Amino acid sequence: MTGEESGTAPDHDWRHTYAVLVAVEAYQGHPDWNLDGPVNDALNMMGWLLKQGVPVGNIHLLASPLESNKGLLAAAAPPSCRSAERANIRAVFGQELRHIDGDWLWVYWAGHGVQARGDRWSLLYPESCDTDLVGLDADNLIHLLRTDRLRNRRVGRATVVIDACRKALSARQQELAAPPDRLSEEPQIHHDRRIFFMRACRPGRTAKEQGGSGLFTSVLLGQLATAERQGTPVDLDRVWDGVRGEFERLRTDGRIRQFPTLYARNWDEDEVELKIDALRDPKRQRARQQLIFEVKRLVTTVGGVVESAAARLCGELDTEPPATTSPTAEELVDWALADPHGVASLLHALAERAPGGTLRPEAHEACRILQDGQWLTRAEYGTLVGLLDRLGPEHVYTFAETAHEEIPALTVRELTPALLADALEGLLYVPHRLPQLLRVVERFVARCPGAPSAGALRDWSLSCATRLGLEGALRDRRADAEEQATAVRASGHAGADDCIQIRLRPPNGSGQGRTYEVWSRRGADVATLATADTPATPEEIQRDLDALLRVHARTQETLVEFFLAPTDLELDVHRWQRGASGPVERSLGTDFPVVVRCTELRAEQKHLWQRRWEQVDGASTEDLHWLPDNLEKSKQIYGALQSRVDAPGVVMTTPRRARSEVFTACLYGGIPVLVWHSEAELTAAKNELESLLGREKLNSLPSHLRKLRSASDADDCHPGRNLALLWDDPRRPLPDQLNLSAPCGERNNGTGLAALPWGRSRAPRRGVAHRAAVASLR
Repeated sequence: MTGEESGTAPDHDWRHTYAVLVAVEAYQGHPDWNLDGPVNDALNMMGWLLKQGVPVGNIHLLASPLESNKGLLAAAAPPSCRSAERANIRAVFGQELRHIDGDWLWVYWAGHGVQARGDRWSLLYPESCDTDLVGLDADNLIHLLRTDRLRNRRVGRATVVIDACRKALSARQQELAAPPDRLSEEPQIHHDRRIFFMRACRPGRTAKEQGGSGLFTSVLLGQLATAERQGTPVDLDRVWDGVRGEFERLRTDGRIRQFPTLYARNWDEDEVELKIDALRDPKRQRARQQLIFEVKRLVTTVGGVVESAAARLCGELDTEPPATTSPTAEELVDWALADPHGVASLLHALAERAPGGTLRPEAHEACRILQDGQWLTRAEYGTLVGLLDRLGPEHVYTFAETAHEEIPALTVRELTPALLADALEGLLYVPHRLPQLLRVVERFVARCPGAPSAGALRDWSLSCATRLGLEGALRDRRADAEEQATAVRASGHAGADDCIQIRLRPPNGSGQGRTYEVWSRRGADVATLATADTPATPEEIQRDLDALLRVHARTQETLVEFFLAPTDLELDVHRWQRGASGPVERSLGTDFPVVVRCTELRAEQKHLWQRRWEQVDGASTEDLHWLPDNLEKSKQIYGALQSRVDAPGVVMTTPRRARSEVFTACLYGGIPVLVWHSEAELTAAKNELESLLGREKLNSLPSHLRKLRSASDADDCHPGRNLALLWDDPRRPLPDQLNLSAPCGERNNGTGLAALPWGRSRAPRRGVAHRAAVASLR
């Protein structure tokens, strides 16, 4: 097929392409309506178009983002970006399309969609709420593109991509839904205008979201990028074939667990629909038939089984029920199969009506085969995702770490409540044994009893175990988890003086390699963890610190102190990465309170240093001294510091060129606490620092900054990542120089590696032997 035949001329000039991109995340309805992903998807689509050569002025972006994504939108959106509210949508499609001067129009929509009255597909506006569902008629949008609303006959083709659900509404919801907006009743007069239409699902179904993005959009953009790398003109027929093949591969690999039914109408008006059949396996076909027999058996012995099961599924499942009032056994089973958690939900509903509350072993075995590892009911799954979401980013990280400790083989690359729930539920489930998911929940709650929704998670866990007939096993596991957590707390591992101290020496020569030492300090007890006498790269240091911290530190509780030279104080160690070999990649400052320290220039004025530190305990961030930003010489700065002997610390907004002078004056003047903005200066830094520091108790400042840094991991635009803190507690000095060498009695083990538990080699072959030792920790 040539480029012209496929609707894409080889010499197409992308400067004559226009696009309308719509992304709706925030709705007026219940918070559960909101989506996190459409804005990112629309920006990715825009990025692809810009890369092809489409002028930014040719792109209309209409977006209603979540509050957390407004920064993302502001950083990448064109100046003409508007909200996706109804008036703007109508203005663009109703009037502004008349004036475009191009040959190809792209339309993209991401958000919620419903199947409204009259079999119409309504793409919901952000103004939609529980009692007023209002949206754009998607089918009429396709109609409009061949009317005179798109007046210029030069526009020979249009591509429409809709990544939205088309979920059927209940009878009650349909009464509250307004008919979707029909933007044009004009006749179609441009019959030769070709339209390539792609959508993520068929009527009555839901689109799939995964990892904060529409799965359909992600796959489509991936195929467009593949075509680009091949250096060939964009052939949408070939791209569509790639999309279908990718979904088939995902199904075969088992990497996704809910499948949209893809649909396209190509340039020649040929319709192509991809239905991924989940029952092609003969074993699953037999299991389906066995479950149908079980339903029929119950019908003959217990009245109202089908009706009661259907009533329960109506309240739980996301899929549309059969059209019949009283479904047959086949319809009931197939309805359950259409939802990822439908089979488990059906099994629970049937068991409630079965004699003695139990089903035959054959029914349980059939469900085990059909549910494909998804043993939670739809209601249990939804509750779990909601409870994990309520934990907040900090405790979700801890939950993931707890899961990794319980199940070392577990890997979760994208941390969202839904993906975390999927990963844990999908682990091996053995009948008559407590599922690993419930074991993780109990371990987490015992570890973090004060976490939001901890009590509700415990209730949820007990309810699941009771349904499975494993209440006794659950209570035994709960007692074990509480005993372990109590022992850890009693050992002092999580005490206030628990810290890891790291001395990083400046690089030698022109390279980035550094030598370093690591200690664990608990109160007066200090233990050497690692000593590297030959330079290591930053990446090697981060990897090895990650291994040490997983063994010797507690997330959110252990203070991590970096002892640096004065010239290194702006080294962003809190941004160092960890978790590359674990379930979640994240920043060091997300998991731990991270501070920098410096021992130089302290000896002569140590009494001033100690005196100011004594004021930290009862102070707040409001007691910090805001250093005048017009002072650039250490003599001037030192004088300003000595005029405020009552201040426990300093906030600096000085320009970068003068920061070395500030560091020198503060260290010599005995300042134990110094806060600054690593990126901004002067007024910009002052405004952000005032907002972020607030009125915190000063002794909680390291923990406060950790929370801000956690927020910056969740939102790249959050300024918390730019806060730096010198936190120099004179009661916790750098261990004596004697501790930098190996402990007494150390012997060379014959490999060139000193016999520290995981020390670095002191021979030129340091890397190989040391990495083998560290690997044993993983």
